[in-house]
Amino acid sequence: MNFAMITDTAGSSFMKSYQIKDGKGYDFDGNPFSFNYSIDNKFYASMWNYPKLFDNGYFIKWDDYGTELPNLELDLIFLVIEKRLRDGYGTEPDYIVDNIRKKYPNAKIVGWVKELWIGAPLDYESVGEKARMDFLNQCDAVAVNRPELKQHQHLADNVNKPFNFIPIPVDTNYLYNNFYKQKDLAIWAYLPNMPERRHTTYEFVNYISQKYGVPVKHKQLIESEKFDYMSLESFIENWSSCLFHFNLDPIEYFPGNQCGLVAATGTINIGGVNDYHHILFPETATCDTDILEKRFVEYLENEDKRNDVIKYAWDKVNSVFGFDAVREKIKDIKYE
Repeated sequence: MNFAMITDTAGSSFMKSYQIKDGKGYDFDGNPFSFNYSIDNKFYASMWNYPKLFDNGYFIKWDDYGTELPNLELDLIFLVIEKRLRDGYGTEPDYIVDNIRKKYPNAKIVGWVKELWIGAPLDYESVGEKARMDFLNQCDAVAVNRPELKQHQHLADNVNKPFNFIPIPVDTNYLYNNFYKQKDLAIWAYLPNMPERRHTTYEFVNYISQKYGVPVKHKQLIESEKFDYMSLESFIENWSSCLFHFNLDPIEYFPGNQCGLVAATGTINIGGVNDYHHILFPETATCDTDILEKRFVEYLENEDKRNDVIKYAWDKVNSVFGFDAVREKIKDIKYE
């Protein structure tokens, strides 16, 4: 299958269009392509893995091309038009579904819901949200990265196209081969970029560490540096060395991509209520610290129980988020 993920733009200045050859990413001039969410051109994280599912996979950053999109034979397109919707659909005439259909007439177009909100959270009446509904109604189907619609229900109620759960892929083979190793008896205190998602992670980790004598590791936050100043390889190397990964993210409407990486490296996630936490680590998918402390002690004292949790998460991350699993989900997309 010839596949492309096309976005109207990309928030990161590191991003550019790329193609996949033999499982590795290259720009359209043939140079190895790496960025802040990659390890060289061999491993990509999060949504950037969709093109890697197919031998002929592409990512196209539309605003790099304008009206002169690359000449490709495509069968399936995941299309994102969200940044250009902020002032209302149709105000930027280059970024419309019709232009994609004309350029790639043989391709099915799936509107991919990347961001949860267009505009302020919970503002379902905003110009941007209504514009996104208009955009999705012009596609052949809709893909979301959440297993249940929940806050996307308002979209489903106003879009006359089938909605499909397509998980964000995890390169489990690469993570297993490079980071699945003997663990230190230590806790990694994980903090997301957004302060409101950090909740009481540090406070709870310090309490657990002092009470049970388990050392803590974390990425130092440096005011003069960007949040992602550490390379992705170094970051994964650091937290995957720990047996436990604490992340008490209290906001349930985020997918929780980090949790998939944790499951694929054999580390145990403690806390948080993101969607993927419930799928991969259901016993600790909560921010109730009484429950989390009880589970932590159980895992700390019982090696068999730890191994059961690690195996469950490994099996789940492969059966739901692994490349083969997501590829099958895409093949089974329901169209209008």
